[in-house]
Amino acid sequence: MASKNFISKRVAEQFTKNILLPNRPKDLHSYQKMLMHRCTNLGMKELDIILGRWSQEFVPKMNYEELNQMESEILDLDTIDIYNLLLQVKVAEELKPLEQLKYVQEIRNYALKGLI
Repeated sequence: MASKNFISKRVAEQFTKNILLPNRPKDLHSYQKMLMHRCTNLGMKELDIILGRWSQEFVPKMNYEELNQMESEILDLDTIDIYNLLLQVKVAEELKPLEQLKYVQEIRNYALKGLI
């Protein structure tokens, strides 16, 4: 009879194998499509509109490294943090350095251009 530790370890291994982890697509076009989809489905209507429109215009022009940077620096944040960061509303102290990032500035400028 197997020990409880072995069984629970085995169940955990099987469980993690069956979970689809968010892997980055290998080819550029698929990665662009994935990020454009993420930008339009963040779960907050205002962000979906701003980032969705921005992504349709700029993501197709980005290379793989730029997409990776955009995803890891902005899209991997919580939705409310993205909102606060882009609209400069109650930005948490630990997020203040992100305000100077290239894509944060680009998206802000794009959003302001659309409002004027």
